[in-house]
Amino acid sequence: MSGQTVICAGRIYCDLVFSGLDGPPEPGREVFAEALALRAGGGAYITAAYLSALGGQAGLMGVLPAPPFADCVTREMAQNRVRSHCSAAGAGDPQITVALARGGDRSFITRRVGAALAGADLPPAQHLHIGELTTALEHPELIAKARARAMSVSLDCSWDARALADPGTAEVIASVDIFLPNAAEMEALAASGIAVAPRLMSVIKRGAEGATLIGAEGARIEAAAIPTTPVDTTGAGDAFNAGFLAAWLDGAEMAEALAQANRCGSIAVGRIGGAGALPDLRLPETGISGQARRQV
Repeated sequence: MSGQTVICAGRIYCDLVFSGLDGPPEPGREVFAEALALRAGGGAYITAAYLSALGGQAGLMGVLPAPPFADCVTREMAQNRVRSHCSAAGAGDPQITVALARGGDRSFITRRVGAALAGADLPPAQHLHIGELTTALEHPELIAKARARAMSVSLDCSWDARALADPGTAEVIASVDIFLPNAAEMEALAASGIAVAPRLMSVIKRGAEGATLIGAEGARIEAAAIPTTPVDTTGAGDAFNAGFLAAWLDGAEMAEALAQANRCGSIAVGRIGGAGALPDLRLPETGISGQARRQV
C-alpha cells in the first residue's frame, strides 16, 4: 500500500477471547476454555492494524476502554504501528467484549459505553473508514468533514439490530463511497426496507462463499474465498476490509482488490482474536502496482 493515509473511526474494545471451549454455554452449566487471550478490538482498530501490516499509514479515532484494559489496547496499537488519535475513557464501565470461539465460529457479549467518539477533530488523510454503522449514525459530522477535505469514505456495517432498522441508515449509506456489509446484514437491511445505494459500490462478505462486489450501475464481480480451516473468525470481516481498501487505494482492478481482501480474511480466521501482533503482510505476488484508480 503506497503512501496512502487512512483514518479508521469507531468504537474501541478490549476483547477477552476464550477459545477451545469444551461445550456451548448453557444456563446452569460451567464451560471451560483451553485458552484466554486479551486483544485490542473493534472493527475500526482491526482494519487499521491490517492496513498497517499491508504497508499503509493507518490512524485510529475512538475512545479507549477504561483502565486497566486501555493498556492492552495501546500496547497492541504500538506493536502494529497504528497511530493513535484516541481519547481516554470517561467514567463508567470498561468497554469490553467477551468473544467465545468454538467450532470455527464465535459469539460475543459486549458492553458498549457512551458515544464512539469524544469530539476529536478528523486528522488529515486520503481516506476515512468508519468501522460500524452505529458510529456513522451517531456522528454524521464525520462524513461531512471528510467530504470537505475531498477524502473518500468507506463504511462497514457491524451488526446492530437497531442501526439496521434505523430510518437514517439509507441516507448514511448513500453518503459513502464504499459500503462493506456481510450477507446477513444485507438481508436485515432488505427486511427493514432500507435501500443500499452507496456512491461507488457495495462489497458483500459471504464468509466461506467468498465475496460479491456490486457497482453503483449494477455491475457484479464474484470472488471465491480461500479455503481455510478457521481457528477464530473474530475480525475476519475487518481484515477483509483492510485488504480491499489497501488495493483499491493503490489503484488495483476490482477483482484484484477482492482477491487481496479474501487473502486478509483467510489470514484473520487462522489467528486468535481480531489482530494481535501482525506480521508484514506485503507480498510481491499481490501485484498492486499503484496505477490510476479504476472504478466499476
